[in-house]
Amino acid sequence: MSSETRSSLPLPLRRHASGESKNLATVSSSILPAFGTVIDEGYLQLKKYTIAPYDRRYRWWQTFLVGLVIYSAWSSPFELAFKKVATGSLMPVDLTVDAFFAADIILTFFVAYLDKSTYLLVDDHKKIAIRYATKLWLPMDVASTLPFQSIYRIITGKMHHDEVFGFLNLLRLWRLRRVSELFKRLEKDTRFSYFWTRYIKLISVTLFAVHSAGCFYFWLATHHKIPKETWIGAQIEDFKQRSIWLGYTYSMYWSIVTLTTVGYGDLHAENTGEKIFNILYMLFNIGLTAYLIGNMTNLVVHGAIRTFVMA
Repeated sequence: MSSETRSSLPLPLRRHASGESKNLATVSSSILPAFGTVIDEGYLQLKKYTIAPYDRRYRWWQTFLVGLVIYSAWSSPFELAFKKVATGSLMPVDLTVDAFFAADIILTFFVAYLDKSTYLLVDDHKKIAIRYATKLWLPMDVASTLPFQSIYRIITGKMHHDEVFGFLNLLRLWRLRRVSELFKRLEKDTRFSYFWTRYIKLISVTLFAVHSAGCFYFWLATHHKIPKETWIGAQIEDFKQRSIWLGYTYSMYWSIVTLTTVGYGDLHAENTGEKIFNILYMLFNIGLTAYLIGNMTNLVVHGAIRTFVMA
């Protein structure tokens, strides 16, 4: 390898290419290079059937899974509130998404990792498997991927509509950690605007909170003994027989109005359970609002400092 070729690589990769070291942590950009960065795997010489964590194809696979995570974050609370879709139109989609995450579980056993104590890239398959299997990741990944309702149907031959399956589906929200990791990488990537990355993150958190609260509030109404004595039943007596999207629209309307503290009063709690949930949701909104204002203030100050420095 010529010196000209080596000089175009970060120092840790040059050392590994020359056989001096396998250290990839001297320069942070060597550990997690920017999106789109192309690194020749020939310099790394990993063991056979081992994937580098920053391999371009593997990074695209992870980005694809983030898109599926967004679907899971929407569908899990939605299917809890409107359980008909869980065994109907969304069931084939859920099974397909679960299949992709099952494939990712298998793939994880072949992905090298960085040892934080020695700063060496570990490509030993046994160590990779032990690290993945002895932590919380593997059992939670498996639990969030298993299609419990389909398994029950295969074993018993019956389609069960019990509420337990709706709550088991909420285990899919474990996948949200992938979105959090993606935002952390984007915030450190100079190729992307820090302001817009944080702004999109704040919007995503808000939308997820609004969606989840609205779905659970509708679930409370559907499980009350007297439908007329619920927040939506007082407006629409036969809401259980009406379309799913009508119920979802009312739920989102209530959730947004409550979050923004507008409080028109047209949709309000009618029973004790709903009142308790309203109290908890409003307390949560206080913390969420403080989080949003604090982060937006930080972004404005950060932008002002950069403008001052550049001036």
